[in-house]
Amino acid sequence: MTIKSLSQGEELQLVREALRSLRDSFSGHDPQHHTLDTLEQGVSSLMDRLHTLDAQRRQDRGEEFKSPGRRANSTDRDSWPPSSKMAHSHSSPGLDTAVSTKVLYFTDRSLTPFLINIPKRLGEVTLRDFKAAVDRQGSFRYHFKALDPEFGTVKEEVFQDGAVVPGWEGKIVAWVEEDHGERR
Repeated sequence: MTIKSLSQGEELQLVREALRSLRDSFSGHDPQHHTLDTLEQGVSSLMDRLHTLDAQRRQDRGEEFKSPGRRANSTDRDSWPPSSKMAHSHSSPGLDTAVSTKVLYFTDRSLTPFLINIPKRLGEVTLRDFKAAVDRQGSFRYHFKALDPEFGTVKEEVFQDGAVVPGWEGKIVAWVEEDHGERR
């Protein structure tokens, strides 16, 4: 089977499996995990753009377009926080983006990131707000994509519930990791 004969969903799954295999070769706290996260995000974003362009092209030609089924279905969204239950990852037209912040977060259990909206402006969202929106049972560590003047792009860990979480290019990018007691 060649790559050309695969559907977009199958191509993305093939890339994700390759990244998962590569990820397994690094230790749990290796900084290369961030590089792999960024690569996976970029490939996923590119695939979504190609899917959108293909859909637009087919619509312009009057062809019926069948989705490869990569968008979340209603059963997937049932496990998401109520504030994020939208049909697609795009903002709802009725949502005022001036008073809400998009949050993209990754977990240990899923290669695909989750997208939620928190009804506060970027710079006002605290760890408490983030925890309430994510609403997961158990003990977790929270890391946020941030820009450090000395080191550049980093994953900044936030501990205090009242602390404002860092933003990145107008949104919040986070990693929610189970805390297995290895802390400090």
